[in-house]
Amino acid sequence: MHVPWRLLAERWEASWLGYVVELPGCQFAASTLDELLARAPEAIAQHLAWLRGHGLQAIERSPERFVLVETAEALPDGRGPLFEGDRRSLSEGELQSALRVGDAALVDLVALTERTDGWERLPEAARPTGRTPPEILQHVAERDRWYAARLAPDAGALALPVDPIEALERAAQTFVSVVRAWWAIWKQTVVERDGERWTVAKVLRRRTGHLREHARQLAAWCDAIAGREDPA
Repeated sequence: MHVPWRLLAERWEASWLGYVVELPGCQFAASTLDELLARAPEAIAQHLAWLRGHGLQAIERSPERFVLVETAEALPDGRGPLFEGDRRSLSEGELQSALRVGDAALVDLVALTERTDGWERLPEAARPTGRTPPEILQHVAERDRWYAARLAPDAGALALPVDPIEALERAAQTFVSVVRAWWAIWKQTVVERDGERWTVAKVLRRRTGHLREHARQLAAWCDAIAGREDPA
């Protein structure tokens, strides 16, 4: 039986974001919905390869077979929508899978950061736009704390270490603890924080996609440094 991947499409002011329900962390963007659908097979294939590369079990299913199951409009002020799919009750297996993907993504971030050693010596003109490697890690740590606070507001008061890697680790530990505790008691309960609705499923969907997104930023720094060291 060839079961298709289920795709969620989120419309923002100038772009679309796609998420694959069965593949936590498989997030990709496009300018239009048609472009998003065209990009889906490649994004799914790349994510499956990434999972296998990290020793994570990947569902054996063609990347070409997917179905758009839901679209939703983003809310004003950068607030993401709550899909009907976000309201489902996650099984323990789904929860564990999403957390394992998050752990693997964090390992990637640390490994990529280690490859950016000496980034300060890179001339301004050769640097990727946006945050520096330490700023990227600090941002990810702050965002993990923020995602945890969508379920447990007290998590927002967590003090993070100055060292970016230590901050990343502490925020991730807090996130995992909060999500496990919330899931065990509240399951698919919907909560509202700052005008945006959240569930465990939505928090995991957004968080894993965010972790994978910033791996690409660090990879750009690695490429810039490698190109500087080997101009040929």
